[in-house]
Amino acid sequence: MIKIIYITKSGKKISNEIENALKYYQYECKAINIKNFSLEREDEGFIFICAMGIVLRKYIDKIKKDKFKDPFVIVCNEKKEIIPILSNHLGGGNYFSKLIAKEINGKVVYTTATDVSGKIGIDELSKMLFLEIPKRKDILKINKKILEEDVSLTLPNTWKIKDIPGYLIKYHDEEFVLIDDSIKLKPLKLCVGLGARKGIKRYKVFWAVKKALYLRGIPTWRVDAFATVEDKKEEKGIVETVKKFKKPLFIFKKDEINELYKKEDLNIERSNFVFEHLGVYGVSEPVSILAVKKLANVDIGNIDLILRKFKKDGTTVAISVENSG
Repeated sequence: MIKIIYITKSGKKISNEIENALKYYQYECKAINIKNFSLEREDEGFIFICAMGIVLRKYIDKIKKDKFKDPFVIVCNEKKEIIPILSNHLGGGNYFSKLIAKEINGKVVYTTATDVSGKIGIDELSKMLFLEIPKRKDILKINKKILEEDVSLTLPNTWKIKDIPGYLIKYHDEEFVLIDDSIKLKPLKLCVGLGARKGIKRYKVFWAVKKALYLRGIPTWRVDAFATVEDKKEEKGIVETVKKFKKPLFIFKKDEINELYKKEDLNIERSNFVFEHLGVYGVSEPVSILAVKKLANVDIGNIDLILRKFKKDGTTVAISVENSG
């Protein structure tokens, strides 16, 4: 959950704009008055519409714990100047600041050296490209070096990236990403789960997938696999769309999906309507998780559902990714 906290009437107006923007991108969020604000374990980030001093004096020490795991904190004033102040890279503070600024006609004010210099730090790079988190010493080393000179970045040759500020890009036949010819980072497995009504047209599935990927800023070449339930294994709209993307399609049995729903701590949508028709409580969310589990060979607890079930024109899409650590 992303919480948008306001104090004044004009702050409330801005918080509602931000809430609408984030909801468009399918993020769970809510705007709340500071009088009703409380910290909860599942909070992903905080956007304060108030003076930075209030945030620093009253809340920041309660929020910050670990650079690698902290939720992001953004402060926005009533002129819509947006300042990411905590967990800007790994936590997504920069990403959400840019997203919000674009949608509400605001301006991002950066404070970290790499961002002020127009460069992408190695920690933010890992977030952008869905890579494992670099070691602390490597973050310090590369982010310092990148301020003085461009750093080599070697990518898998199937990745279609032409330019990243601060890096000299080259390609190789390996699956890993190499930074400064010495730091090796593993790409995390990323999978798309699909459900669709019977007889769905290919173009409807295709554009639903494109929209879902757009909502999370994911290029199609970064997807590792698609997945669906056994009842949909011959659904032309799904099969032909996956072929167009030139990715594997995993088919999961209903028993495998229902077994997933027995895990009490797993937060996925449960629909009695879907169960009546298909014999499972959901399709796109659970199969996206199962696909990552299959590819990455990790426990369910090491998988993040980064896009909950998104509905468009008779298609449902969900996206899961291997946890970065």
